[in-house]
Amino acid sequence: MAPNRRGMGDEQLNQKILCLKRNMAKISMDQQRIRVEQTSVRLRFLIIKQQCEELREEINLISKQATITQFRIALMFRIIRERKEGNFSQVAKLTHFLRLLSITHI
Repeated sequence: MAPNRRGMGDEQLNQKILCLKRNMAKISMDQQRIRVEQTSVRLRFLIIKQQCEELREEINLISKQATITQFRIALMFRIIRERKEGNFSQVAKLTHFLRLLSITHI
C-alpha cells in the first residue's frame, strides 16, 4: 500500500486508531469508576455529617444534665449548711425546690 498524506500506511493508521480506541475505552471505564466512587464518598459524607449532628445533640444533652446535677449538688450543700445553722424554714423551702427540680428533670 502506498503511504497516505502523512506518511503512514493504512496498516499503521489502523493500529494507531485501535490503540486510541483501547485507550479511550480504558479512560471511559476509569471515569465510570471515579463517578461510582464519588457517589459512594458523598453518601459516606452525608452519613458522617448526620452522625456528627447526633453526637452534637447528645453532647448538648449531657452538658445540660451536668449543669442540672451541679445545681442539685449546690442545693444539697445549701440545705446541709442551713440545717447546721438551724434555719429549718429555709431548709424546708430548699428541700421542696430540690424535689420539684428532681421531678421535672428525671
